[in-house]
Amino acid sequence: MYKAVPKAQPGVVGGGQIKYYASIVRERPVSIRKIATEISKMTSLHTTDIFGVLESFLDRLHTYLEEGRIVKLGDVGSFSPAIASYAEDLLEDVDKRTIKRLKVNFRPSMELNERLSTIKFVKQQDDPIE
Repeated sequence: MYKAVPKAQPGVVGGGQIKYYASIVRERPVSIRKIATEISKMTSLHTTDIFGVLESFLDRLHTYLEEGRIVKLGDVGSFSPAIASYAEDLLEDVDKRTIKRLKVNFRPSMELNERLSTIKFVKQQDDPIE
């Protein structure tokens, strides 16, 4: 599902001309506990076992990303740490203060990209104003 949302022109005083863009209609987030419960129903494993595995996976993911490593998840894709920094004129001026933020990049696998390319988009129906 998607909907049209209005956005002002960036950098234009007063917003400039409003343009409309397609935006995903987001449902409620899915918790790790819900995922564990659903996987449990598909397997012979108990929800608490799956939850423990998922929590352990998140712990390992955090550790590997902290070490600057890329974490590959087969047909899902890979996670890699990245930093954004300020530019400096001199090599010796680059230090930890020049780092703006740390983020995690996700690169989907070809398999996941192929699956995403088959998604059909449906426009959300606007509620009639009463």
